[in-house]
Amino acid sequence: MVFELLRDCFTLEDPASGFDLLFDLCTHIAQGRVSPSMAYLLGASRLLALEKPSGDVRPIAVGEVLYQLVARTLGFQFWEAFADHFSPLQFGVATRGGCKTIIHGLRTTLDLHPDWVVLQVDI
Repeated sequence: MVFELLRDCFTLEDPASGFDLLFDLCTHIAQGRVSPSMAYLLGASRLLALEKPSGDVRPIAVGEVLYQLVARTLGFQFWEAFADHFSPLQFGVATRGGCKTIIHGLRTTLDLHPDWVVLQVDI
């Protein structure tokens, strides 16, 4: 669905009108002015099954392109507000090198306390 829409936007006689159409659509999505069924489709992900070397299957979720475009744009626009809201309890939003900070801090802590155990939970 979205691939065809993007293809049509960029193959119009006047490319500027395609960009305008895409911009207007992204603006509607960002402002929440889409129907609930469209919002559901934009938030959904396709699952791809990749085979692991062990023979098991690893599901990979691929999000919708327009949703990711709008989310990334809003993230760049409001990163300071996100940083103020989420700091200092998280390192994944508006924190440059956030994952590295967590990894180095965890390694340092485990070096100081070798009898400790770490449990990672992905919810």
